[in-house]
Amino acid sequence: MRIRIIRAIKGDPAEVILEELGGAGEIARTSRLNARRRTMKDEHAGLQHFLFDWIHLPRAPVMMNTGSAGEVYLENIAPLFFIDQNEGWTDLQSLQVYRYGLQQIFEIAVEYLLGAVDAIAARFAVQTVAAREARLKGAAAGLANQVVAVFAKQGWVYNWSAHGSVSEIANRWSRRTLLDIAREEFRFNLQNEQTRLRERANSLREALAHGPLDRQDTSASSDTSQKVIELKTQRHALREELRTARSQAHEQSQLVESLQHRIHSASDVLRLKRDGIGRLINVECPTCHRFLDPSTFDVSTQSAGQVEAHIDALERDRLLVSANLQSAEAQTTRLAAELSRVDEQLRTAERALANVNAAAGSIREQLARVASDLASAEREIDRNAALADELAKIQLAIDNWLAEMSAEEKAPSTEVDLALRRSSFVASLRTLLRALGHSAITTNSESALRLDDQYLPYLGPRRLRSLGSASDHSRLVAAYVLALAEASRASAGLHPGFVVLDEPLQQNPDAQHREFFVGFLQSAAAQKLQYQTIVFTSLRDDEVSRLKDSGVRVITPEGPHFLRPISPQTESLEGGGNPP
Repeated sequence: MRIRIIRAIKGDPAEVILEELGGAGEIARTSRLNARRRTMKDEHAGLQHFLFDWIHLPRAPVMMNTGSAGEVYLENIAPLFFIDQNEGWTDLQSLQVYRYGLQQIFEIAVEYLLGAVDAIAARFAVQTVAAREARLKGAAAGLANQVVAVFAKQGWVYNWSAHGSVSEIANRWSRRTLLDIAREEFRFNLQNEQTRLRERANSLREALAHGPLDRQDTSASSDTSQKVIELKTQRHALREELRTARSQAHEQSQLVESLQHRIHSASDVLRLKRDGIGRLINVECPTCHRFLDPSTFDVSTQSAGQVEAHIDALERDRLLVSANLQSAEAQTTRLAAELSRVDEQLRTAERALANVNAAAGSIREQLARVASDLASAEREIDRNAALADELAKIQLAIDNWLAEMSAEEKAPSTEVDLALRRSSFVASLRTLLRALGHSAITTNSESALRLDDQYLPYLGPRRLRSLGSASDHSRLVAAYVLALAEASRASAGLHPGFVVLDEPLQQNPDAQHREFFVGFLQSAAAQKLQYQTIVFTSLRDDEVSRLKDSGVRVITPEGPHFLRPISPQTESLEGGGNPP
């Protein structure tokens, strides 16, 4: 079955018309396919989905930058068998589509055409594990920040860290729960505290409802006033301590930064001394150009060992000051939380004092004080319940994270048949580079040609693209795509079986390079290629005659334009064999 794809040059390029042609060229069926959204996912209206099924190409999963799964598209493998005139000759896969966000698509495109689908699947499995681990690391960092924030509100300083690998984080977090840490590190038992607050609230309710009242007791007002005075004094002291702690933390931070700069400077001096750079032999004044004696500046002489000892001393000072800085920051956190609690207690005490002062008589003053104490206890119960709920939610999120971590699967270790395909690719590349006349590939150097992990050709330690002349870039591109097609054919790969080279001579139009190219088309290396190679270029009459005499099929279309619009009744252009 033959197909014809029609796409509007102007208008909406997201829709294409697909015509299925019969044996006599008649249109058997016409379909409208989507070339943009869901072009691979849509089983009925996706253009890419239809083409992959029609060409019998397998679908290959690829990891995207978002961490989700994507697929290889036709435009991802096309730069390896269709070299465009405008930009295709500038570099290997210069027209590769990266805007889809597919990871390592350069390497995957090569492996796909070589037929190493199992290698792509293994790569995807490794990327899936890495993506899940990165997602778990991000979730762990968010949970750690939540724990630190909740503890800081209570004045607790604990290193609930999300550093290290995912397995190390899970090992640390699974040892103790948040309630265990609060009980063991900060002597705070949430259950006992809730019981104590409920008992206190119940006793205050009992005193408010049935407690004895003494008409001669006038201590309610004085006790409430004294409590306000004590809380104000405590708040003032806490503010002073907090101000001092913050000042100390700021000074320690500046000192740490200064020590780091000194360590860097001393390290630079040590490197200069070891390398013998910057020695003061002749000192000249920059103004009058008079020679000076170095002893004039009273510069002390230091050996490399003395500088190393100085660096070690500075490093010890930095560690000590860093520890002091952490202690000052922890003290600041505790004082800030304690000050917040004292402020809340002071506001409650001031409201209680206002209620007691507004009451008429000692009986009402006692009732107002008990009612204020009861309201304060109930607010404390609510805060404690909110803390318990917040800790429970975070602990549940941590438990879910640990459960997801325990279900994490490692990337399967599968054997892939990639070594033989790579070796065939390298062997074909050597042959074609020599045949095309790449100046860096000689009889002595061709054995050093290799491909790195990204399938970029290297000659020894240097990238092949940086070797040779500027005219060798186009030769490298041509040899690369032709060798890939040859290696795919030899290993039953997924190459479509043809290579299109659009105007290769425009990169090197001088007579010498034209002779090189024509000589390549006549060479045994080009004649041995078992796949269709289509070259669109302009040749002189003598070059056409030479190629035809050598058995190379050359098509010379008549007329000013090679391309022309066709109608459904018009057959395809003649000469669809193997032109160069």
